[in-house]
Amino acid sequence: MRAHPWIIRRLSARYRRLDEGIRMKWLWAIALTAGLACQTAGAAAFYENKTLAHPLIEGLQESSATLAFIKEAGGVKGYYCICNMPNAEPRLLDDFGQATIESVFLMSLDSEDPTRFVLFRQNEQYRIYAYKYNDNDHLYSRVTRLQPALDRITAGQKHLDALTIKKALSQNTPLNYRFYYEESGVPEFDQLDFSQGTLVSYYGQYYDPLSNPTPDDEPYFYKKTYQEKDGRFLTVTFWRWLDGTLVEGNRTLYNYQVRRIAWETAPLKFTGSEDGQSVSYDSGSISAKGAYKQGVRIGPWSISKDEKYSASGHFAEGKREGQWSIYQDGQTLDGEYHNDLREGRWQLSNYDEMEWVATGFQTYVHGQLNGPSELTIAGNTERGNYVDDKRQGPWETKAGNGDYTNDLQSGPWTLKTDNGHTQTVNFVAGKKEGELRDFDANGVLTYIEHYKAGVLSGSRESVLAAGTSR
Repeated sequence: MRAHPWIIRRLSARYRRLDEGIRMKWLWAIALTAGLACQTAGAAAFYENKTLAHPLIEGLQESSATLAFIKEAGGVKGYYCICNMPNAEPRLLDDFGQATIESVFLMSLDSEDPTRFVLFRQNEQYRIYAYKYNDNDHLYSRVTRLQPALDRITAGQKHLDALTIKKALSQNTPLNYRFYYEESGVPEFDQLDFSQGTLVSYYGQYYDPLSNPTPDDEPYFYKKTYQEKDGRFLTVTFWRWLDGTLVEGNRTLYNYQVRRIAWETAPLKFTGSEDGQSVSYDSGSISAKGAYKQGVRIGPWSISKDEKYSASGHFAEGKREGQWSIYQDGQTLDGEYHNDLREGRWQLSNYDEMEWVATGFQTYVHGQLNGPSELTIAGNTERGNYVDDKRQGPWETKAGNGDYTNDLQSGPWTLKTDNGHTQTVNFVAGKKEGELRDFDANGVLTYIEHYKAGVLSGSRESVLAAGTSR
C-alpha cells in the first residue's frame, strides 16, 4: 500500500511538531561519559562526587526528575534523571558552556503543561533557556520558538531574576510555544516571531470581537498583525485548542496555537479581507494554502482536512475551475470543475489498493451525474448511465442485469445469487413483481416463486429433475 504524498508530508510534520523540529533525537542514544552512567540499584547517585554549579533540584513538579548542573572541563552541563523509573539513566538537558546558573524556575505559558526556565550568565551576559517535558517519551526539549522573546528580556540587563522574567513573559499574548509548524515556503510567514506583533482583538466562538475578554466570554480566537505593506497587514489568527483552562491568580491560560497566516486589508474583520498569500494550519500541519484577492480565493490551492482527505487545483473568483485532484479514504478522483461544478469524465483510482475502494470513471454535467459510468469494486464491475444523478436504462450490476427508471429497478431483470444460480423476475418501482424463476449453474430450473410489491406471495414451487413441480 502506498501512502499519498499529502499524508506523508502531514505525518512527517506531526512527528516534528511538538518541539520545533529539533527534538534533540540524540538524547535517546547519548553516551554519558565521565562516570555519569546510572546503576539500576542507585540511579539517583549520578551526580555524586561531582562539582555542582547550582544546588541539586529533586522531584521536579512537571516530571518528578532530579536535575543537576555539573561543572565539567568544557563548562556546565545540565543533566536530569527520572530515577524512579526502570532502567533510568541521566540525560543531557543542555550544554551551558562557561556559565554560572543563576536561577531555575517553572512558569505556565499555556494550559497544556508548565515550562521550565534556566537563567544563566555567560560572558557577563544573561541568557534564558526554556524547556518543555513530554510525558510520553519522558524527555525534555528546548522551546526554541520562545527564544526570541527570551533574548529580548535579557538584552542589556545588568540584573535579572525569576520574578522579573515572569512579569515580562506574562505580558505576552498566550500561546503554546511547543508546537512546530510545517514550513509553508512563504519566507515572510515561516520567519515570523509569534511572540511579537500587535494584538488586534480577541474573538468569541462565533467570531464576534471581544474588547476586554473575561473567562466567561470564552475567547476562542485572537488576531495579531506583524507588518504592513501597501495597505495590507500580515495577520496571524490564533485559535484555542478545545481542552481545559488553567487559572493561576489573575491569569487564565488556554492552549492557543496558530490557525492561519494571511495578508489582510481589514484585520479586525475575522474573515473576508484576505488579500494575498494565505496558509491555514491544523495542529501544526498545513491544512490549506493559496492566495486571495479581496477576500476571494484565486489561483492554485492545496487543501487538506486530515490524513484521509486532500485536494489541489485552481480557483477563479472563489470557485473551483479547471483540473482538480482529490484524495479521500484511499481513493483519488481526477477531473475538471467549471464554475465550481464537476464537468465531464472523472477518473477514480484505488490509490492505496484497498479492496473496498472503487476504480473506473463517472460522467458529470453541471455537477450532476449524467452519462456513462463504470466502477469496479473488489472485482465486481457496475456499468450503465445516469440522468440527473439517477440510474436510467440498462445496467450491469453486482446484483444482476436489467433496467432502471429514476434510480429504481424496472422491468425484467436477471439476478445473480451467492450460490451461483441465476434468477429471472420482473421489477416495478424497485420491487419484485410476479413470477421469479431460479436456475442452477447448468441452466436447470430449480424453483418458482411469486411476488407482490416485493413480498413473497404463496409457497415456493420446487421443480423435480423430471421437470414436474411440487
